[in-house]
Amino acid sequence: MKEKFKTVLLILLFALSIVLTKQLWIEVPTKVFSWLNKPAESFSSSYLLIDMIAPNKYLLNFDSEKHMLFYDESIYELWTDARGSLNKILGSKNIEIKAVTGDDLYNYNAKKSISFSFPEKLNTNILAKALDVETPNEITEAIREINSIYIYLGSEEPFFVFSNGDNHIRVEDEDIDTEKIKTQFLEIEEKERSKDNPNYYYSMRQTMGTEKDIYIPYKVEDNLARIFVENEIETLNERDKEKLAEKFFDKNIDYIREIVENNGSNIYIVDQKILKLNANGSLEYFHVIPEQVKKRNLYESMNTAADFISKNIGLAKGMIKLADVEEIEEDGSQGYKFNFRYRIKGIPVILGNKEVVDFIEVEVFNDHIKSYKQFIRQSMNNTDKILGFDEDLNLNRNMLTSFQVIDMNYDIFLEEYRGDNSSEEITTDQILSIIEDINLSYFDPCFQDTGDELIGIWAIRTKEYLYGFDVYNGKLVYYNKNR
Repeated sequence: MKEKFKTVLLILLFALSIVLTKQLWIEVPTKVFSWLNKPAESFSSSYLLIDMIAPNKYLLNFDSEKHMLFYDESIYELWTDARGSLNKILGSKNIEIKAVTGDDLYNYNAKKSISFSFPEKLNTNILAKALDVETPNEITEAIREINSIYIYLGSEEPFFVFSNGDNHIRVEDEDIDTEKIKTQFLEIEEKERSKDNPNYYYSMRQTMGTEKDIYIPYKVEDNLARIFVENEIETLNERDKEKLAEKFFDKNIDYIREIVENNGSNIYIVDQKILKLNANGSLEYFHVIPEQVKKRNLYESMNTAADFISKNIGLAKGMIKLADVEEIEEDGSQGYKFNFRYRIKGIPVILGNKEVVDFIEVEVFNDHIKSYKQFIRQSMNNTDKILGFDEDLNLNRNMLTSFQVIDMNYDIFLEEYRGDNSSEEITTDQILSIIEDINLSYFDPCFQDTGDELIGIWAIRTKEYLYGFDVYNGKLVYYNKNR
């Protein structure tokens, strides 16, 4: 069975290599963060909110054969250019809405267009408010949550498709102007088509005959930048820590109580507020809920979180993206827990520290921050501190494609698909059907306080698990149950 699967997959790959002659070149930066006591770009809370719920992937469709995918908004700022059009369509009183199918959407991708994908289902009304829509229209009722937005940019009248899984609605308004983003799109298309090796991606439906519209590269020409990280808190001196406490409490250090634990952790206390800088590199903030919150408000809570992060942490645009939203309750008060993941030029970083869920975890009860946790890691510019560092390593290795990784780890996907159906004859298409998404990512193993190298991985999310496979040897380095 395994050999049959591998043979079929190799035939598909060989056929694909004949049909698709273009190649992919990937480049990512060597810098990860500009941290707490260093200069950082600051934003108003409303701007930070729209940035935190920004897409995690951008798919540009030039025609039926040529697609471009990237993760970093700062490359072309298409999400920024699209906000004006989205503001208009979500507030227009002259829209026409009709349901469309997944096949319709797949066919739309053969036309000039762009598709924004979000890492977490996004409340449509929250999106409208974050885009400063004064009175959101019936789109927010027709589809209450979305995970992607499609914008047609061809020669005919523009239209939008808002999607949530298998639910899709097409929205039209002849008065909506998409010229700003269309002009940018056409400039990108011209630039990409003029390259010797354009960064084209291809649908698994197109290349492997599956029903999945997941876009992946056929060939990777370059390697991910090597990035080493260390615990930020360990690099801070005592005065740096005091400045951080002063920033959180908005008080001079003379009015802040400090406790130093035996393990080197620092605790700062003002009234019922506590800030703890842990020796393991994490930061924790706690503030008792002053009064019961009987009704949770998602928009107010998200704005509160955005304002808190903007004021106290000062993370620059694009560093974090909303990963998970959970309703919580404590002593009769209703609130939300938000998890954010950090990114390096748009590429997500998955943490291997079992004590830390995500880069940022914040519990909010409307206008009150009850707890805030952040795992602080920074890139290392001085490679002399890294034992056994080989600066020529990247010259002697090549990235595997996600096709190759799937083939090399056949047994893993087979075992998940098979479940209790051990006697069932299983086809290649059935095995591939469990794959929900594929992303290029970094994995931080969190083994060392200093000198940990981020591992480039193909992060493959299936119906049950999130797997991380090393992009150079295909080995499984991470897996976790889907939340």
